[in-house]
Amino acid sequence: MSATIDASKLLRPALLQGVSVLVAAVSDLAPDAAGERDSLARAVASSCAELGAGVSAWSPDEPVDQQADLLVVDAAGAFALQGSMARDGEAAGGAPRDALRACLDGAWEASRTVANAAFIEPGRPGRIVLLAPPCPAAHGPAAGPSSPAQPAHVGEYADAARAGLENLSRTLSIEWARYAITLVTIVPGEQTTSAEVAALTAYLGSPAGSYFSGCLLDLRGSGAATS
Repeated sequence: MSATIDASKLLRPALLQGVSVLVAAVSDLAPDAAGERDSLARAVASSCAELGAGVSAWSPDEPVDQQADLLVVDAAGAFALQGSMARDGEAAGGAPRDALRACLDGAWEASRTVANAAFIEPGRPGRIVLLAPPCPAAHGPAAGPSSPAQPAHVGEYADAARAGLENLSRTLSIEWARYAITLVTIVPGEQTTSAEVAALTAYLGSPAGSYFSGCLLDLRGSGAATS
């Protein structure tokens, strides 16, 4: 796909009109410190809004909008935030495990909280998209649309994070199928842009996107296993 892809041009105008989207992103970063860490969440929010959706940033300590239709969890941002501690020389030993825990625990907590409050209790269908840490470039540990450079020993945990998120979406798609809740995990490749992930996420929020559940949408290319 082109690096200049634009969801508002690729997809039908007003495709998400009336859709309420919650974006669970890295919410504890100061504006001047966020940098690339939350660019993926920002791109998703922007693309969905351009297509007519009502978009709100959300964190698990806030009330849930019971009219929400789509939850997008930026697990990649959570992984990058914790992983950057090792890059900055802070608590390097525990940073990889902390990054993995923040990614997976955060995705589960966000999914569980929103699913219960907005979908299951009110008896409404819903969709959840999990954004996994991007695949690093072949020439080094820094790559992908949302995370800054990370030490190699942190990047090694990204594979576990991606696998964990895939398993989470597969498992919950079965558990919550009776509630008409769908879950999908997106894994960006080393050349995938934030705009491409945003366009795919917006598509998953559309009527056509309801056909996808319990699957991994792997953007890493022909060298990666597909699901």
